[in-house]
Amino acid sequence: MTANQLIIDLSAIVHNYKVLQQWAGPDTHLMGVIKSDAYGHGMIPVAHALESAGCQYFAVFDPLEGLLLRQKGFHQPILILMGVYPDTADEAIANDLISVVYRKDMVEYLSQAACQQGKPAQIQIKVDTGMNRLGVYPEDLAAFMALIQSLPGLVINGFISHFAVSEQPDNAYTERQMQKFVSAISSYSLNGMVSHISNSGGIINHKGLNYPIARAGIAIYGSPPDPGWSESSRLKPAMTFQSEIIYLKTVPPEETISYGRTYTTHKNTRVATLPLGYANGYNRKFSNKAHALVRGTYVPVIGRVCMNLTMIDVTDIPDVGVGDSVVLLGQQAQHLITVDELANHVDTISYEIMCCLGSCNSRVYI
Repeated sequence: MTANQLIIDLSAIVHNYKVLQQWAGPDTHLMGVIKSDAYGHGMIPVAHALESAGCQYFAVFDPLEGLLLRQKGFHQPILILMGVYPDTADEAIANDLISVVYRKDMVEYLSQAACQQGKPAQIQIKVDTGMNRLGVYPEDLAAFMALIQSLPGLVINGFISHFAVSEQPDNAYTERQMQKFVSAISSYSLNGMVSHISNSGGIINHKGLNYPIARAGIAIYGSPPDPGWSESSRLKPAMTFQSEIIYLKTVPPEETISYGRTYTTHKNTRVATLPLGYANGYNRKFSNKAHALVRGTYVPVIGRVCMNLTMIDVTDIPDVGVGDSVVLLGQQAQHLITVDELANHVDTISYEIMCCLGSCNSRVYI
């Protein structure tokens, strides 16, 4: 067994889903966003956990993720956020995957594939209300809708948009996006459709919840979109990253640690080496910034993080030994290293930290 383990607490994911559902209210169902291998947590185990919690809708990024869910026996509606392309259109339709659409050629080849199969293609129309990433601008929606309605074999399942700053309470830009979305789709019958604009930040700040669906992403995994949010303690982090000490030595004063000689000892220093580094998704920029937990005590990362090795200062921990467990992310005893703490060290967001760790380490589920 590897010394490095990513421990995923599925009960925390269930807990977070239920908390978010309470905030969303009884009239709004949550769509579990499990794209990118569930933000590094493992798509299939997370999907099972969400299903057990009552999740009735899933969102993934590409058709391959959706097809894998179908192969594993999931029957819920599955939304493909990137959309479906010619080489996956047939399988997507055959497996009842719902494609987000925002390009003329997308709807054309979906229509063609649907007619060839004799089975309708389910689509949701992406409206760009201010993210300026994917989607049809509201002023272009009428022409896009006319094209869709002229093509056979297409069933409009709903409309979708995405907030840019929903984690900021009462942000005027979010209000403007909601107004644009309402105005853009108000001309079309929404009976039976599952339109949605709200995401984790929207759920937390009660924005965009007047539609049947809200997409729950980062908050499902225990990380609030705004780390300073006052109710963040109600969410439980689901990911722990731990390793163990594989070597100990006492380094004299005025010696340097690791590449670049960026850290100098000032006294006899007990240095522990861990078998992890940036090859494990532990960012090189954590060097001389991040901390770890050993025997329930915070200790600093010293010297540069290497590809496969990282050093920590355990001078002040009595009886520390080779084989001792080390937590780089998560809780040990009464102390906690949060994903937002790690993200702050490298000027990024919790999403990136989770995805990087999740893609580079074996996972254990509890």
